[in-house]
Amino acid sequence: MKSTTTLTLAVIAALGLAAPAFAQSTTTTGVTNAQTEQQTDEDAKAATQDATQANAAAEDATAAANTAVQASQAGAVTAEGAMAADANAATAQAAAGQAQAAAAQAEAGAGQAQAADAVANYGANKGNAIEAAQAGANVADQAADTATAAAAQAQSAASAAQDAVTAPPPPPPMPPMQPEGSAATTADVDVTSHPGNSVSSNYHIDFDAMDANHDGNITRAEGKGNADLMREFHVVDANHNGRLTKEEMKGWLD
Repeated sequence: MKSTTTLTLAVIAALGLAAPAFAQSTTTTGVTNAQTEQQTDEDAKAATQDATQANAAAEDATAAANTAVQASQAGAVTAEGAMAADANAATAQAAAGQAQAAAAQAEAGAGQAQAADAVANYGANKGNAIEAAQAGANVADQAADTATAAAAQAQSAASAAQDAVTAPPPPPPMPPMQPEGSAATTADVDVTSHPGNSVSSNYHIDFDAMDANHDGNITRAEGKGNADLMREFHVVDANHNGRLTKEEMKGWLD
């Protein structure tokens, strides 16, 4: 804010608002004072809107970065997922920093356009008020675009971080094919259609007590106090969405 104020005062002083006098009906470029005032008014309004957009984008980017960091700190199912979550959190934080810098630049551009508009309306030497207002508006516009793009990047990285945390481990490799007619070297294994069925009967969970936010699902964060459930989470989570429903946990419930 201090730099914006300093820039505003500098523009005002340079364009002549600090030295009041009777204004002429036209500027040195032949443009009427009314035209100058109208143009600088439009540029100042546009620059102010761009600065508001840039600030909103910076807030969105910061929120996304915080989400990404929280996801990376929650603990991933796999080591690869943890590394991916950390990398995406770093990307989100960098994008948030870029959005915040762009928002400050947009504020400065808006301050310049507003100062030029003040000179056009009240200054004695309107001189380059139009050029100064347009320059400030252009800076604000470009900075708003940069902030918006950075916010989108931060949000994408946050989503990727959350996905990495909940990504299931890869399936085990398939056993080698036995040559036709050779004797099997391993015993046949029957696979049930209920994930974790062979162990779930040994554990009992109070689903409603564990479901802290009562949304009908148990996340890893909510179930982290139960070591058995954490060990079997990826097995019980039949659809691998990072949340357990009562249907998926029916073999675990009291």
